[in-house]
Amino acid sequence: MKKILTTIILITAMQMTANAQTLTGQAFLQQTVMGAQQGFGLRIQSQKGWGLGLMHQANLKSTQESLGEKYPFYGMEAIVPLTKCGNMRFFFTPKAGFVNEQFFIIMPEVETEIKITDMFSAAITAGIRARQSATGIKLLIHL
Repeated sequence: MKKILTTIILITAMQMTANAQTLTGQAFLQQTVMGAQQGFGLRIQSQKGWGLGLMHQANLKSTQESLGEKYPFYGMEAIVPLTKCGNMRFFFTPKAGFVNEQFFIIMPEVETEIKITDMFSAAITAGIRARQSATGIKLLIHL
């Protein structure tokens, strides 16, 4: 946890000193083979859309309450711009990290972001996790 907080502080400090970059917070829900998961993250992006981020997701309490499994997924994501069309942007956002603090996974994902205002965006995601489809929605807040 200390490493995550240190990384967040470093990203925030880099944001304050860097030009033409955006710090973005994100909250999301994703349906995976492990059940419905909620998550949050922090990413830094250049004006052209390239970026890096930190994220965490785990099962909602109600989906796996009887088993006690949450399948926590801590990791990083890369943001690679594919194309832009008006207020819509398309990204390739592969994620890599640890599930249950034991298993290292790489999760390829694509994201369609729709800009609502200068501060808020919404996104739809589609990816592959454990050889099964994973779809989700995000709310992004540009700080």
